[in-house]
Amino acid sequence: MKVTLKNSAIILSSLILAACGSDSDDHSDAHEEHEHALMISQQNTMALSFLEEGAAENLDDTAAANGAALLLSNTGEHAAIITAGQVQFVAAHLEEEEEGEAHDEEEHELPELSTLELTSTAQPIVANTIGHFSVLVDGATQLVPYELLEEGQIPDSEPLSLGITETYPALLLEEGDEVVSLVFNGTNAVVYEDDTATLDTQACATVNSTVHSGEFALVSCDDASFIVKLEEGESDHTIEITTIAGVSTPVTWATRGGVFVGRGNDDKFYVLEENADEELELEGSAFDATEESAELCDWGIDSLEADIFALTASKVTIFDHEGESHSITLDETENADCDDLRMTTSNSAVFVFDNLNGVLYEIDKEEDATEYHIHGREDLSVDGVADAVNFHEVGTESHDHEH
Repeated sequence: MKVTLKNSAIILSSLILAACGSDSDDHSDAHEEHEHALMISQQNTMALSFLEEGAAENLDDTAAANGAALLLSNTGEHAAIITAGQVQFVAAHLEEEEEGEAHDEEEHELPELSTLELTSTAQPIVANTIGHFSVLVDGATQLVPYELLEEGQIPDSEPLSLGITETYPALLLEEGDEVVSLVFNGTNAVVYEDDTATLDTQACATVNSTVHSGEFALVSCDDASFIVKLEEGESDHTIEITTIAGVSTPVTWATRGGVFVGRGNDDKFYVLEENADEELELEGSAFDATEESAELCDWGIDSLEADIFALTASKVTIFDHEGESHSITLDETENADCDDLRMTTSNSAVFVFDNLNGVLYEIDKEEDATEYHIHGREDLSVDGVADAVNFHEVGTESHDHEH
């Protein structure tokens, strides 16, 4: 079964022209078809572009300012477009196409941005929580349901309306008859039930990052990281707040496939996985994010099993959860530094954009393979990539990952 981006995005159906496994510079399209949909913002223009077969097409809509930051939703099918004072949204409707089914050329349509725009006098902050983008607008959280960004829906945001000044987007722990949220007030992280603060609190002044997957919300605050777990009982819920032993530095966390990966200010990677007691715990010891003296430009995780990608100015290193790694040289990148490179990830794949040398790399792992490789290279047709996301159904492709 293939994934088609229908009625609101572009398929990058043969993105990379170099043959798999070839070291030749002859860019040919003799390789198996890999379908992707990349949305790109640019440093010196408000334009938003989609890449199809190496040729970028501008959307009719633009970002509110140059150099927009892009945040992919937890589902992989929506994105927030973040600029100074404004957040915009877009949905890519991914539909499945049976093998052998003809592709209708009329489906080849560029997406349109949602009519929903959130404006803020301060810099807005956006995070993912369960089923929503959570947006801090002038000290108050607005929740934007992913489903209301879909075609045919009326897009809207849902204010928490707590009557306090918040310092970071709240996380939605439960939604139903009662809204349970984790709220940050600059002194503590506090669990609220509707608009009432509970006694479930954790000291927290400066939030570094948050991620949310299933029943676990993970927060890096000050020099510690803690887990907030909501468990349903027969008549009520309980809240567990647990500080992670062994993590004593600010951490940027990411999550995919039930695995939590963080990069600390100590330049180490931390991996948390659920144990037999249904609790998150550190998987082994933290390990170095780069070789000695190398600068980490960017990092990310794949959407299937959270393989870790670490980008430096000359190569991508792929780590498993125990710190075992192999590296891939960016063989057409010369004299680049971190300011020249951008990266985004997908299911068992990572895309690297080299603005200096005008090269786009696709690095992936084929089915049944044990290591990643350069699937191919493409002349970059967009000047000054600021950020990028790859729309994809998170975790839907079947690959064997052997670590």
